[in-house]
Amino acid sequence: MRGMAWLVFLTVLLTAVVAHSQHPNGSIILAEGFATGNAYSGPLPDFFEAWCADTEDGDSCIPTVTLDLFDAKRGRRLGKAHAWGRDFRSTTSGTLQFKEFILYDLREGQLFTLSQVGGHPGGAFADPSLVIPKHGDVVLLGGAEGLVVGGTGKYRHARGPYSTRLKVETIGGVFAYYDELFFRFRNVEIR
Repeated sequence: MRGMAWLVFLTVLLTAVVAHSQHPNGSIILAEGFATGNAYSGPLPDFFEAWCADTEDGDSCIPTVTLDLFDAKRGRRLGKAHAWGRDFRSTTSGTLQFKEFILYDLREGQLFTLSQVGGHPGGAFADPSLVIPKHGDVVLLGGAEGLVVGGTGKYRHARGPYSTRLKVETIGGVFAYYDELFFRFRNVEIR
């Protein structure tokens, strides 16, 4: 009987560990497909103007892309992401890095993120014979680490880390087709 009790205990423990690993805290959302230019004209957070002007080269930030967002598990549309970038840097070895602000326009409010030092968006261009573009000229593989810095509505007090992983294609030197772009919010539930 004692052996049966241990077996039940271990089964319950294993089930709890597996269930926890399948249901991480936070949310994972996906952007996929062709991007459009960021033409967002709504209100921006108070800190945006100072962030946009505080560049290394003296140029203001630029609007980059707008993407549709989906729940990565259910495929349900969640809203749009509007991005701005600044301080774009490339190297002769084929890497690219920049600083980014993203406004996520969601049903229950807006969420704001900023990339952070040591984790700004970036990546490396893949050899087209190894990673074959579906629609573009070349594929950039990369990601970012950053911080959730509040928002509006349900997200007005949102804080915490986020990360991205991406596979994006360029067409004529412009990011155009997002084959995969995952956003992982560790402390924010997005529904």
